[in-house]
Order: sequence, then C-alpha cells, then structure tokens
Amino acid sequence: MKRFLLIHYGEIGLKKGNADYFIGKLRNRIKVKLEKKFRITFDVKHTLRRFMIELPEDFVESEYVKIVDRIFGIKNYKFVFEGVSDVFELAKQIWGKLPELDAETFRVKVKRSMKMDRSSIESEREIGAVLLRNGIDLKVKMKGADLVVDVEFLNEHGYFSYKTYMGAGGMSANSQGKLISLISAGIDSPVASYQMMRRGARVIFAHFHGYPYTGQDEMEQVKELVEILSDYQFDTKLYMLPFGQVQKAISLVPEIPDKVRTVLYRRMMLKIAEVISRKEKANGLITGDSFGQVASQTPENMFTIDNAVNIPVYRPLIAYDKEEIISVSEKIATFGISKLPCKESCTIFAPEHPELKANVFDVEKCEEYLDIGMWVQKVLEEAEIIIF
Repeated sequence: MKRFLLIHYGEIGLKKGNADYFIGKLRNRIKVKLEKKFRITFDVKHTLRRFMIELPEDFVESEYVKIVDRIFGIKNYKFVFEGVSDVFELAKQIWGKLPELDAETFRVKVKRSMKMDRSSIESEREIGAVLLRNGIDLKVKMKGADLVVDVEFLNEHGYFSYKTYMGAGGMSANSQGKLISLISAGIDSPVASYQMMRRGARVIFAHFHGYPYTGQDEMEQVKELVEILSDYQFDTKLYMLPFGQVQKAISLVPEIPDKVRTVLYRRMMLKIAEVISRKEKANGLITGDSFGQVASQTPENMFTIDNAVNIPVYRPLIAYDKEEIISVSEKIATFGISKLPCKESCTIFAPEHPELKANVFDVEKCEEYLDIGMWVQKVLEEAEIIIF
C-alpha cells in the first residue's frame, strides 16, 4: 500500500492574489529540505490546498518529522496510507493497518474533498461500525479519544492515518524580506530571531562580542546558536563584530557619566547594524528586548536607543515574560546553549547603576565626545563574516 506525506498549510492560503507566491515558496522549501536530507528526488504535488509527497517504501517516520517540524508555513501534517474510495472497502483496509496502541477509546474523523454518496458524518459512522464489528474492542468517544482514525477523501482515493503532527506555522521561509538580528549568547535574542523567521523574514545575524576583553566562549556559543537557527531558513550569514574596543573607549571618556554608558553601547550597536542593513538591503533590525526586563529595556531607554537609527527596530518579545521566552527557547533547542555560562560583551565596562530613564538630548550631547563615524567604520572593517 502506498504511503504519502500529506501536508496542510495555514494562513498562507488566505493571501488571495499573493497565495501562489507563498505556496510556491513553501513547496520549494519542502522539496529542498527533504532532498538534501534523504538524497532522493521527491515530487511535491500541490492539490486541493495541501501538499502530497509519495514516500519510499523504507521511510522512517521519525526522520521525516525532524525535517518537517522545522519548515515554516505548515499547519499540520501526517503520514497516510492510500486506500480506496469505497467506504466499506476502505474500512477493511483501515482495520488491517490499525496500530498497536495503549488505547481505551477511539473515533473516526472524515474530511471530504471529492463528491461522494455519503456525507462525512455518515462515512464516519459506517467506518466506525465496520471496526466495531471486526472487534476493535474500544469505546467510541467523539472528543478526546485515545485513537483517532483520520480519513481524507480526495483525488478518488481515501487516505487514512492515526496521528497528526502540528507544524511550525507562520509564513513560508524567506518570503518577507531581510532583517538584521542583533544576536547574543543569551536566551532572548535567538528566540526573537526565530519568531521573525517564523513570520517569513530572511534573518542576517550580527553579534557584538567583547573579545579580547572577554573569552572566546561567547563567540563559540553564538555560532552554535546561529547554526541551529540557520536550519529554519536558506543560506544564513553571521557578522562577528569586535565591540569591546568601543565599550572601552566610551568608558574612558571622563565627560560621559557612567550611568548612561549602557544606553550609549546600545545606540552604537544599532548604528553599526544600520550600516550592515544598508549593505545587505535589509528593512529593519531585530532585538530580543522585553518590556522593562532590564535597564536598557525601559520605555524611556528604548525610545532613546531607537532614536539612534532611521530604520525600524522590531521587538517580537516585547510583551513576553521570561518563562514564555524560555519555553520557546527549549522548544527550538537553543536554551541548552544559551544557559551555559559565559561573559558577554554587554556585561563588560557596564556601569554599576545604569540609567533607567535616559534623555535622548543628554545622550546625544555625550556622543559629541566620540568619533562615532570612525568607530563604526573600524568595527565593520574588522568584522568576520561566517556563512552557514
């Protein structure tokens, strides 16, 4: 009996005139990811608002799950058997393929995308009756059943399965333009990057490191994080930017109050990232800020920091609490790296009591003591670019 991977997409199907663009992006992503992993050619057919991919006889379901789980734009998916369209004959096929499960209840769920003599509800009853007559020995439960016999009728066949996997959702990868993500080795910024990638953004990463004032462990952790995130999109680029020298220079200016240094560091990072965005033809920046979480993330300080650049700054985690951020971090497998101890660039030369309500005009006066253009150019000239 033939097996297929049946994929349903979500909101991209609601794009009306632009739907074909997003569907094409998703189809290409599915095909490229599967073929890269399994080294065989897949025919990804788009039919009736779903994708159908015939599977090789020796496929291992868990290996396919690892790939499909990381493809944005998918609402849900399942590994189906191709059966006949006759309800009674299909019920016999279902009986012959019932899995061995520790279950007490079951139900049949039918969805039709073709003309049939019976309604979906009638088909559910008929299939369920055959299973009961054959001795399935499970109670019928319409909501919350342990075993769901899932049937879809389309293209003159009945496709059935026993498990539905939830997809990553969101928009097709690389479908919404480029953004520059200011990524650190911490928990928040990788999650913020993931959330914008999930919305279709092509993310280019920029990491401001403190080496040689900090160890190289910070840089190595960031590389590991970007490698994980790169699996969610096509070619990924990481800028490694030596920022410790900038922080030291700012800390040595006697006219600059200690308490505003953190805000100045962040403004300088954004200025450098803005230049990268122009080079990469990107449309904005991403940060992992969460409203009021630390000193640089008060509303006054975020306003003052954003004032340093003339492009949008996206903060997808702005209303998240730490537990919510950690939950996503664990889901995407970045938490194990982010929680490792390392000294980050934001902690060196940091004031003991940072300003919580910086005034943009006062901060701009402080910047008059700095050769900002020179420092931006120097950091970019000494940057290392890594391709994943």
